[in-house]
Amino acid sequence: MSRRTIWDDSFYNKAYKLARSGLKETQLAKALGIALPTFRSWLRKKKAFKTAIQDGRKEYRGKNNETASFGDYVYKRLSKELRLVWNKINKLDKKKKGLEEIEAILDRKGKRVRQQLFLHAWITGNFSVSEALRKVNISRNTLERWKREDAGFAGLVKQIPWYRKNFFEDHLTKLVAGGDGSAIIFVNRTYNKDRGYNEKVEVDMNLTGEIDQNVMSVDMMKLPLQARKEILKSLRRNKKS
Repeated sequence: MSRRTIWDDSFYNKAYKLARSGLKETQLAKALGIALPTFRSWLRKKKAFKTAIQDGRKEYRGKNNETASFGDYVYKRLSKELRLVWNKINKLDKKKKGLEEIEAILDRKGKRVRQQLFLHAWITGNFSVSEALRKVNISRNTLERWKREDAGFAGLVKQIPWYRKNFFEDHLTKLVAGGDGSAIIFVNRTYNKDRGYNEKVEVDMNLTGEIDQNVMSVDMMKLPLQARKEILKSLRRNKKS
């Protein structure tokens, strides 16, 4: 199988995802379909490529029990010039006639810059397409035309759902770690359903002695006592609100 030698911007995202899985240099190069010398050459010459891999590995290691910020990762991918443009846009966006000034800036930069900033706005704006469109002042019709006519851009757009899934998963993990009862139940019903947590059982919802029968899709008796207490406390709070 021939190895690729021509750079493609999609390698930023692919390298990040692969590094996030814990792959080493030789494995990364093979997965990307490039020779190891080419991989190492790109590491030296392309700072954003190196940063993407470092961020992926940082997330894999779970440094300080935190995952890498998608917003930070995407921001680092922007060139120095685009970072300055993005910062200007953010400031102008808060002004009354900011969109007019934003358009004046982006109109001089060309389509490619606007596309990059749109993708950045989409990911860092909690994955709101409408907000990202507004941020860089383009219509949905323009977005659809770009996707039809620009294969490179369309390829990057297809990767957005992967970021969104990880964004949701990251927040769900934080809720579970914080003891959120609903999140714990959801995780057990989905991730741990093979362990019997999806069974419907009758449970006593009141730890003070009063009997309050409710049906829950989780086998509470298989959970440690402290976990059961936390879940029931959360459910009682939700019931009162």
